[in-house]
Amino acid sequence: MTISTISKRVVFCILLFGCLSARAELQVYSGSNVFGLVPTASPADFAMTLGEPTAELPLHGGRRGLLYGNSLMLVFDGDRLREVRCWLVPRFTADLYLGWLQEVRARAGLEGFVLDDRLRLGMSREEAESALAGLEGSADQHSAVAIKHGQPIWLGFGSADNHGQTEGGEPQVLVSLTVHFDAQ
Repeated sequence: MTISTISKRVVFCILLFGCLSARAELQVYSGSNVFGLVPTASPADFAMTLGEPTAELPLHGGRRGLLYGNSLMLVFDGDRLREVRCWLVPRFTADLYLGWLQEVRARAGLEGFVLDDRLRLGMSREEAESALAGLEGSADQHSAVAIKHGQPIWLGFGSADNHGQTEGGEPQVLVSLTVHFDAQ
């Protein structure tokens, strides 16, 4: 093998590894990009990128949710993406409104979720709120809402054991995140 051939193989392996490691976290950029696709991409485009959904769920107002594993759902109104929702499933117990997700099988490659290179599931509430500094919004003991690029972002916080628990002084972490997309 020549040095040129070896160099090409090394570069290919580096690029391949970079793609695989980047795939470990699903990237969403509010207002512009969802997993490498524009928010106006069709459900079929998302299925080509993420694979076939685990289930399709009917939602309020004629919307439908494409559930991927137990930690990600894309919400469509017709063929338009309206929301991306994700959860840290171990944080939800059967007595909570998302406890049923623990019964759905996880899907490899869909566990990590990053919004705008700054918000990650599992980060502390303080870090998450500092990432939203300067944005219009409000918060309560279990959640925060911020407006970014004219669209709401909803963050749900919980303790290390389950959603919403604040007693015992345990710091809260980001356990759920919903990114909305323009309804025009």
